[in-house]
Amino acid sequence: MSTFNLTPTPAPTANTGGPWVLLWSHSQNAFHIESFAEMLSSNRRAYSDDRAMDYVPLYAGRKDECHKISSAVRSTMIKRAEERVAGGRLTR
Repeated sequence: MSTFNLTPTPAPTANTGGPWVLLWSHSQNAFHIESFAEMLSSNRRAYSDDRAMDYVPLYAGRKDECHKISSAVRSTMIKRAEERVAGGRLTR
């Protein structure tokens, strides 16, 4: 029987080659870009701690691509923030 080690690995040193991920937080209505390895490490920690994760991966690729995608869809995030304020729902 094989076992799966959930011990988080150290985050890699920053590079621009990738893979990187563009993440979106519903509760914060914000984007975050981090390496794929960092994302997996965070997800494994959340699993080990039995806690929810708010960040949803939207795109994986090179770091510059993630920045371009986030810029391209930022207007949607701004619109949602305005709707939340107008509707009186500042959080989930």
